[in-house]
Amino acid sequence: MNTTQPWHDPIVDEIHATRERLAELYHNNLLAYSQAAESHCRALGFRIVGSPRRQLVQETLNSQRSPDEAEHTPR
Repeated sequence: MNTTQPWHDPIVDEIHATRERLAELYHNNLLAYSQAAESHCRALGFRIVGSPRRQLVQETLNSQRSPDEAEHTPR
């Protein structure tokens, strides 16, 4: 039987560690992370281009929240 050691790429390991830190920081809430990342990009001066699909997703999420929650959701 051939027993080779799995190969580990340190860059991939770093990416996985960063993903784990961000997941912990945002309590595994992808929407919260995405909104924070978008806000950060806007603060750096990046232009955020909208898409019809994203608008549909946002409308769906807003319809699942109470009116008070949806009112305070950043766009």
